[in-house]
Amino acid sequence: MKVYERTENGITTHVSIREGTAEVNDAMIGRVSRERGVRKMSSGRTQHHIEYADGRVVRMTLVDAPAPVETDGEGRRIVTVKGKRYVVGQVVPADRPVHDGAPKDWKPRAYVSYWSERDGERFGPTRTTDGDAKPGTVGRAIWDAVNR
Repeated sequence: MKVYERTENGITTHVSIREGTAEVNDAMIGRVSRERGVRKMSSGRTQHHIEYADGRVVRMTLVDAPAPVETDGEGRRIVTVKGKRYVVGQVVPADRPVHDGAPKDWKPRAYVSYWSERDGERFGPTRTTDGDAKPGTVGRAIWDAVNR
């Protein structure tokens, strides 16, 4: 299932295809465009960019819907992405202190660790992901699932 990832001035939410298409159509040929509420707009098959006259900037990208999070018998969080199961840890908040060896421009960021699960056991390397993961990737699907 697909949804639009709608980012308005840095704040990202997921909206249905119907809601996203309605906003794009309204900006392009509807009431908003007639009232000169749109300064600039570009639109493609899977991505739309709208700059409103009031200063808002909206980008909508077609992505896979966030995967559901389930819990197994041991209390571990499991996310299934593209037919594969992943065990997901707790989100590490961004307010942790900066360590001494970090570059001067390094800013702490929230992240979550995950790894493949096979036959109820950990399999493969531990990976991490955050909100900057590329849309359509396993990492982004996991981040979206735990941050719904």
